[in-house]
Amino acid sequence: MKTLFRSALMALALASLISSLFLTNNVSAQAETGSPAIIRFDMLGQTDAVLRGPYGTDNLRFGLPANWAFEDGASLQLILSASLVTDTSETVADGQFIGSTLSVTFNNTPVSTIPIVSGTNVVYDIPLPVTSFVSPFNDGRHELTLFLDAGNDCDPATTRHTTVVISASSRFNIPYTEQTPLLDLTNLPRPIFQRDSIFPVNTALVIPDAPTSQEMQAAMTVAASFGRMTSGELVMSMVKMGELNQELRANSQLIFVGKAASLSLLQGAALPAPIANNAFAPSGFQKDDGILQLAVSPWNKGRALLVVSGNTDIGVVKAAQALSNENIQTVGDKTLSLIADVLPTPANSDNAALPQQTRTLADLGYGIINMSGIGRSDAFVRFTVPRGFISGNDAYLDLTFNHSGLLDFTRSGLTVFMNGNLIGSVLLSQQTATTVTQRIKIPASTVLTGENELKFEVDLAPVSQCSFLDFANLWFSILPESVLNMPLQAAPAGAQSLGDLSTYPKPFTSDPTLSNLAFILPKSDSSGWDTAAHVAFHIGRQASGAILNLAVAYDGEIPDAIRNNRNLIVVGLPSKLQIVNDLNDTLPAPFEKGTNVAVVKGQQIAYRFPADADLGYLELLASPWNLDRVVLLVVGTTPTGLQQSANALTVSLLRSQLKGNFVLINGESLTVADTRTGLGMAGFSANENATPQPMAPAATAVPTASPSVFSGVRWIPFAVGVLVIAIVVVLIIAAVTRRRVISG
Repeated sequence: MKTLFRSALMALALASLISSLFLTNNVSAQAETGSPAIIRFDMLGQTDAVLRGPYGTDNLRFGLPANWAFEDGASLQLILSASLVTDTSETVADGQFIGSTLSVTFNNTPVSTIPIVSGTNVVYDIPLPVTSFVSPFNDGRHELTLFLDAGNDCDPATTRHTTVVISASSRFNIPYTEQTPLLDLTNLPRPIFQRDSIFPVNTALVIPDAPTSQEMQAAMTVAASFGRMTSGELVMSMVKMGELNQELRANSQLIFVGKAASLSLLQGAALPAPIANNAFAPSGFQKDDGILQLAVSPWNKGRALLVVSGNTDIGVVKAAQALSNENIQTVGDKTLSLIADVLPTPANSDNAALPQQTRTLADLGYGIINMSGIGRSDAFVRFTVPRGFISGNDAYLDLTFNHSGLLDFTRSGLTVFMNGNLIGSVLLSQQTATTVTQRIKIPASTVLTGENELKFEVDLAPVSQCSFLDFANLWFSILPESVLNMPLQAAPAGAQSLGDLSTYPKPFTSDPTLSNLAFILPKSDSSGWDTAAHVAFHIGRQASGAILNLAVAYDGEIPDAIRNNRNLIVVGLPSKLQIVNDLNDTLPAPFEKGTNVAVVKGQQIAYRFPADADLGYLELLASPWNLDRVVLLVVGTTPTGLQQSANALTVSLLRSQLKGNFVLINGESLTVADTRTGLGMAGFSANENATPQPMAPAATAVPTASPSVFSGVRWIPFAVGVLVIAIVVVLIIAAVTRRRVISG
């Protein structure tokens, strides 16, 4: 019995060890309400940081959940390793002051100045007043700034070199309680999204079980809008209302999109303008008005609920487009917005920023553009070339600028890029420190139809780190008198060439408002809808128009206005899409009849895959309905394969591998081909009895990420299973061992 008891204790110890391993690896797990959150620097992505004298700065910016109420007793524990090297005979022993200090500032509030002592992993505990947790940023993030002052290293009488290492094990200790989130539509994407949050919360985009094409258009517009508002950092997935289980309701931020009559789950919810008799009826609300509402989730008081809706399809689309504007006008307590009308840019026109050949930066809406501080800084100027026009050969930028005279001109300079292409550089000198103008030619090949981006990248270096303390004295300014000369000429028909997949997301983002883009979706395939939402989310990051105006049509019900005038992204399983059958003869790789398997002909090597293999395909072709438009197929042999196709467009490591007009995605491998040139991979065919063959040598293995985002708790059943198995195995071994001892 004692042996069995000891074995049981061993099993429990083993279970505890395994459990601790799982909990340690799950660093993004939410801290418990009421207990202090322990946040290490390495959890914020910070590695050991080295500061060297005479002066050095380290900044750490991060987000905390928007519904945290901070309490007294917060602290910062810095773990520093400091050393001093001198040319004198005197040595500094561990624990002795080295003559340098570290100033600690939190959210622009000075909280401490630490006298630094010599030694390894010395701990400094610094109280953080609760008043310092007021974020200085519009996005709610917090910032820690550490400034090393080792000015004694500048003493010419001696040689001194100070080095301080800030350990990644340094940590914040933050007591808090959870409260209902602060609700303000003008602060979106907060509280739905907190940038750089150490405890991110998933978001569910909830649509009706049978959405109309207009409701789906609104949902895709909302996805693209949050892609833009969050710079693609929000973790979002689309679900039908019937798929919104208890776990998703309780743990997710929720965005409901659809007509009031289609959102039965919101009946009785405490909304600023609640649903009554399947409709909204706030004061003054008209039939086709749109409505935006922000409320506390009825399933979790620490989560937010955003409603993008209306009583009609027209109203729902208005609400989604108003959300994309990011300049929401509210009534009452800023949780309600009523939208009477929206006037997006029509699909056949452009909100041109260059209606004339020559514009100053002031004409484009820019004031003085300042870049300052030691090291590299950048700034951007964006303008639009209207659709139907291209740049002439005499484009240039007359850049008017000035800068600090306290620079090391051998190590300082300016570089200028147009749409990522290097077009010029500027040497800095005492002569250019006064206001001067320098012409930079802009090659026509670097100018795009649609949005263009000028990037200014400046490197500023001081003459000596000991020459002055305030590095803000290093600066470079671009003045609004700078002139952009862009002679435009009508583009001949078909001049906007098809290109290849390496340019994605262009041409789908060539119109800033996405007015040239339409998604073609299956009418009853929620996995296809979710895939399309992820693609729209990613494209939205690149859209700069004031109001997003993308379109959606269901397969088999495509209006001529969409088919003929827009670039199309087709999402789904090929065998279930009528449009794929219509395009099959013109596809880079047509699909075998009755299957979801594409065939590339005329290649050097042909591979065979089982009919049920999880493969994704991307195919790019000129639209047969308008040669100035393109069609992109985002398809797969299975829902998993379809998800892999979205990965190839949305995961940067995969997207960087895109080329040609056809891509096969097989698990973690991308294989590309250009059927116009014959370069790339080979053909495929479906055979249920075939054995999967290895990919061609051209395939590039890269890590992939699933678009599905509700994976944060999937380890729990697995962990519990491991614990149970471990306990059972140990108990069986103990019982067998005891029986042998007794029988012996």
